[in-house]
Amino acid sequence: MAAEKPYRFLYPMRVVLITSKYGDRENVMAAAWCFPVSMEPPLFAVSVSRKRFSHELISKGRAFAINLVDAKIREKAVAAGRSSGKDRDKFAELSIAREYGKLGMPLVKDSPASIECKLVKEIELGDHVLFVGGAVNIIERRKAKGLYHAGGDDFVEI
Repeated sequence: MAAEKPYRFLYPMRVVLITSKYGDRENVMAAAWCFPVSMEPPLFAVSVSRKRFSHELISKGRAFAINLVDAKIREKAVAAGRSSGKDRDKFAELSIAREYGKLGMPLVKDSPASIECKLVKEIELGDHVLFVGGAVNIIERRKAKGLYHAGGDDFVEI
């Protein structure tokens, strides 16, 4: 284990696709640093680097959606995590079907479940920002095993 990556001691971490929108710009990014932070009210957090296009969209759009990933959409999730949507439409390029939620957030139609969140807090932490959102819409499409990132190109299903 590399000393410069101590966060890897917590892996595997569940893979999700974070979707965001501001104006007419939409994006989808893969994330593993996403988790619940409160049961009542239902709050969820995602940690996003300030360098990411999604950071700008979430901060300005004041909302985001968490889309669970399973084996069915694994390759699309990996591809979404390895490129920026700043200068292209990753939904179109990666053939990720969208539908829209109550807040107008793009949701991943092939995701087993999506949680649409209204932004309630931004917390600056080191080189990332922790976006905390309140769940306003939860869509469960099917039961599925989750995909977890174990580091590098390694993934496991649980």
